Amino acid sequence: MRMRFFAASIAILLAQMTAAAAPAAPPTLMTPTGPWNVEFADSMCLLSRPYEKDRTTNLIIKPAMVGTNLEIIVTKATTAIGNVRGGKVDLKISDGAPVADARFTAYSTAKARLVRIGAGDTIALENLRGTLSIDAGKESRHLFALTGIERALPILSQCIRQLRAIYKVSEAEMAAIVTPAVGDTVSLFSPNDYPKESLANDQFGTVGALLWVDITGRVSSCEIIESSAARPLQEATCNIVKRRARFTAGKDAAGKPVRAPFFFRIRWALSEF
Repeated sequence: MRMRFFAASIAILLAQMTAAAAPAAPPTLMTPTGPWNVEFADSMCLLSRPYEKDRTTNLIIKPAMVGTNLEIIVTKATTAIGNVRGGKVDLKISDGAPVADARFTAYSTAKARLVRIGAGDTIALENLRGTLSIDAGKESRHLFALTGIERALPILSQCIRQLRAIYKVSEAEMAAIVTPAVGDTVSLFSPNDYPKESLANDQFGTVGALLWVDITGRVSSCEIIESSAARPLQEATCNIVKRRARFTAGKDAAGKPVRAPFFFRIRWALSEF
């Protein structure tokens, strides 16, 4: 009897191991159930669209005001409360190569679960065509059809131009910059930089900042443009960048260094997968 029980236990264990090793089936293509919407706001421009018959899932595209820094947000209507989680995500446009180093943060609000994905500077708006594949494990496995997005992008670009005007980034100044300022902001931050107040209060979120880089490559100013994070995290973002960042200055058509804007987002999170 004992041997039979032992053999049955092994059979169950092997079945579980086989199931765990089997690759997950690809997600079903999701078709939109409403139009693309462009939201004009004081600090950001958003392109969004509902999916699924009951419109419980939304895809949101959040571009930067300068550069190609892109954030992608998936919202799912729910009243269930989940932990803050984060980690790597497989992100791909149509049949292209996966986006390198894409990461996500997932958290709950009163009515929805949000998965915010930092795509960095690797996806230009004009390349958003066909489908968008997202695999963040059990937090988000979606394949979105981007039908009709080419008609919405010009309106989104108009919003970005208006946003630049609000923050005094002139189109003439942008046109004069042939080579943008280049720098690595992600490597400037370490876990030791987390403000003690934010650690004590479980504060997290994403901060988007507009920098001005002078002709020597130093950050002359830092302004918080958008944020889902508490004030200590916002202040830490600008303090760290202004102290540590060193850029290759932007250049004009003659190759002369010029003052240039630079936008980046940093994700502050307390937990990872």
